[in-house]
Amino acid sequence: MNRASSQFAHHASFAADTLLHGKWRVEVLCVLCSGPVRLGQLARAIPRSSKKVLTQNLRDLEAAGIVTRKDLSDLVWHVEYELNEELRESIVALIEHLSQWGKAYLRNGLQKNGKQTRKGPGGGT
Repeated sequence: MNRASSQFAHHASFAADTLLHGKWRVEVLCVLCSGPVRLGQLARAIPRSSKKVLTQNLRDLEAAGIVTRKDLSDLVWHVEYELNEELRESIVALIEHLSQWGKAYLRNGLQKNGKQTRKGPGGGT
C-alpha cells in the first residue's frame, strides 16, 4: 500500500468510526435496518437509552446523510426515520457483518483467551 492510499484508508476508517461512534449508534442503525420507525418505537426497541440521546443520534446520522427524516404530519405530529435509500444496502451489509464478527468473537475469541466478559445465569466475571 503506497502512502497516498494509506492516508485515504486512514481517513475512510476515521469517517466510518465517526459515523458509528456514539452511545447506541449501532443499535439505532440495527433497528433502522428493519424499516422506518418513529422515535417512540426506537425508544421501545432500545429501552436502556434516553429519548434525548436517541434524538441526538438521529440528528447526527441525518446530518451525515445516513438517515432520512420524513415529516408525515397532517393534523398530528408524525415523523419517521429511515436509512438513506442509496446507502441502505451497504449499511445493512455492514451491520450484518459486525453481528457475524461479534458472534464469532464471543464464540471463539473469548474461549481462546479464557475470559468471560458478561455476567450471565451461570455466573461469570
